[in-house]
Amino acid sequence: MKNFKNIIIKEVSKLTCDGCGEQATPSDYAFHEFISINQRCGYGSIHGDGNQFSIDLCQQCFANMCGDSLRVTEPNNEKHKDKELLEYHNIFEGITQSIKEASSLKHDSDLRMAAQDMLSANKISNQGELTVALKRVEQLWDAQYHSVEGSELHQLANLICDYEGKAGTHILTK
Repeated sequence: MKNFKNIIIKEVSKLTCDGCGEQATPSDYAFHEFISINQRCGYGSIHGDGNQFSIDLCQQCFANMCGDSLRVTEPNNEKHKDKELLEYHNIFEGITQSIKEASSLKHDSDLRMAAQDMLSANKISNQGELTVALKRVEQLWDAQYHSVEGSELHQLANLICDYEGKAGTHILTK
């Protein structure tokens, strides 16, 4: 025979960010992204011996406070656990940027990759690639001569001249 007793269970019904005041309930997506810390202080702690502190932060405030030193690991990757520890410098920078800035970063990255493809092929094949090469040259215009970017600038300038039929007039030679 089983005997039962009634137990009162408390559960969190609302979280309030201690940083910005954002509130979330369990039905909100943001509720599950909150970071809650409860810590008992040890001997010699700057917070006082044996004291306890707690903080509830939304993901934005957590990123602002801890993003520069956060280490993120995959939860079930025992095989390469130590090797795949990722230390991000300002991990949440991309998250907090505006859509315009994020689009600009993607555009710049796409230009860089397309330019690398042209440099690997050592030619510009069509007008679209020429446009990409010219935009990349514009990005690299102030690059120092003996830098990686400077070398890329010179190679792209020569490919542009070759494409435009001015092979003998390379304006930027090494």
